[in-house]
Amino acid sequence: MKIAFLVRDLCHMGGVVSATQNLAGALAEKHQVEIVALRKVRDESYFPLDPRVSVRVLSDLRPHSPVSDVDNPLVDKFPLIYPLNVGAKTPVVSRLAELRLLEYLATTDADVVVSSSPRNTIMLAQAPGTYLKLTQEHSKPAIYAKDIKERLFPAYLSLDALTALTPEEVADIGRQVPGVRDRLAVMPNCVPATPVRSNGTNKIVIAAGHLTDNKNHALLIEAFAKVHAQAPDWTLRIYGSGTEKARLRARIYELGLSDSILLMGQVAPVTPEFGKGSIFVLPSKREAFGNVIVEAMAAGLPVVSTDADHGPRNILTHGEDGLIVPRGDVEEMAKAILQLVRDDELRRKMSESAVRNAERFHETASRERFEAILEQAFARKALPRHATARVDAQGSVHIGVGRLPEDADGADLVLRRNGKNAEEHRFTLSAEGEALVPWDAGIPHGTWETILATPSGAEVPLSTDGYGCDTRDLLAVDLPRPGSHPLALLLPHRHDDGRLLVRSVLREAHAEVGPVRVDKQAIQLRADLWGAALGSGAVVEAVHRREKERLLTFPVQDAGDGTVAAVIDCSTLVREHTDGEDKEVIWDFWVRPEAGAPRVALAKLATDVLKPIDVFTFPRPVVTTGAATPPSVVNRAVRKARRTLGTTPPPLPPENRPRKTELRPYFTALGQFAVKTVRL
Repeated sequence: MKIAFLVRDLCHMGGVVSATQNLAGALAEKHQVEIVALRKVRDESYFPLDPRVSVRVLSDLRPHSPVSDVDNPLVDKFPLIYPLNVGAKTPVVSRLAELRLLEYLATTDADVVVSSSPRNTIMLAQAPGTYLKLTQEHSKPAIYAKDIKERLFPAYLSLDALTALTPEEVADIGRQVPGVRDRLAVMPNCVPATPVRSNGTNKIVIAAGHLTDNKNHALLIEAFAKVHAQAPDWTLRIYGSGTEKARLRARIYELGLSDSILLMGQVAPVTPEFGKGSIFVLPSKREAFGNVIVEAMAAGLPVVSTDADHGPRNILTHGEDGLIVPRGDVEEMAKAILQLVRDDELRRKMSESAVRNAERFHETASRERFEAILEQAFARKALPRHATARVDAQGSVHIGVGRLPEDADGADLVLRRNGKNAEEHRFTLSAEGEALVPWDAGIPHGTWETILATPSGAEVPLSTDGYGCDTRDLLAVDLPRPGSHPLALLLPHRHDDGRLLVRSVLREAHAEVGPVRVDKQAIQLRADLWGAALGSGAVVEAVHRREKERLLTFPVQDAGDGTVAAVIDCSTLVREHTDGEDKEVIWDFWVRPEAGAPRVALAKLATDVLKPIDVFTFPRPVVTTGAATPPSVVNRAVRKARRTLGTTPPPLPPENRPRKTELRPYFTALGQFAVKTVRL
């Protein structure tokens, strides 16, 4: 299999570069692997690269290179499609690199293309190739800039697989982009074994990482000052460079610990330095994974780490190979370090466990984990995704996907509802790839996604086109139904993003609104009442949208043949819109079939119209009130005199001003009849 990793470049020191090169090397044991870099600005990467991995550079920005692109006029041009780096005065990725990337994505013979950054993912998602498209999220998409998320989250839907570093991040992406839950997988970073091993005897604590606010070495310095007060023969070495270096050094001076806390600078590779220490500390505020934790474990160092979301808790086993302390807690960090400083036997046992537990992130385990993700993705890619839906004369829905691959024999059609009331219903697909969803299957009220699911666990969401939903016979379904649910209706439809959804309408009692007549005096409506009958004390109730205890009642009459009729007095609704309320007040309407009986919503649900609010519209009468008292003789004289003198007359007193209120009858997003009163 040929696998290509798409990166911006390999020319900076960062966890994503390290993880990508490590995984590429692990996969090169069994596959043909290349790394495609959009740019190159230095001769060597900071991290070792397996010689079996080839590197393809799309724009070479090294002036001394024999194939340098520095004289190409397009290297100074900003890209047209590739997302820009906000505030950059010169392009990070040039128009030249963008054009070559587009050409590569359109012509590559790779079986799999893997993106390791959100900007590259956006480009990969819109590529025309039929190869497997996969993205690896090495950070937390929730913290990305708004302009990136607005393009990235829709791009996810065009990918075959997505990985994140931890189960927590997989769940978080699934919440943000529910449409990709079927193709998410956990893929921790690959961190190779190291030949360097600590003997645990040097009285040195190690930390490594960029000197930035998020890495929070300031916390570690404060904690180590407390450690030093009780163990002055121990030293802290911090490896790395960054914007916080001067501030950290100043604090070390203030504490008088220049000989005990050493800023070692940037060292590449840094892992050989771990062999000189006996304890490793990670003080980060946020850590999506933490390659350096595994590197330290592989070198035999027990680790003290903050509980930074979400990486450390998915790597370390508290009390076995390290200690996890609350974020931002200087006292707890100092206490944990001191516990290891004082107990040689504990350090030895944790060291052995750390080396053993780090193996699950090494090359072989990482390669097998990634191969399993690819295998599942290829299986999903082979499944049909396009479906058709037809409603028969009884209201049952026939969903077809076409003939399935042999290894998908026994697949089901799944109707799934996500969110707070998550639930699913399964229906067997025939050999021809058709499933029947009976109208009386009891699918609870709501909107359901359609998914094809195989016995092996592979799932794909189903989509359709403008001709894919045949609902002609739905209009002829005989309602009300016999039995416990007189209103039971299934409406397949195409979502704006192409997904095939099924709306289920299921009610034990229902008042289906029919003709509505509106003028300035009254709103007259008729409704078919199913599953209930009018009795003593029957009324129509209008319930205030925000203050549920406020309600108005109007008479309701039996119009025969299960139909009820009601007249809503417009002046009553206007009068109840008090001066102390907002500009808009909404009343939702219900039928109370008899005194003490449960309310039944007045609604428009027995229809093939998905959004009644847009289709079933009504006049909006304006009712004028409040002008009953004319101005006094004196008031009129004063106003006339001021107009004669060219000055602005005083406003009419509130009791003399007319008040206009517009009534807007409509159906809500849930199909319920409501009236909004609006002060004009």
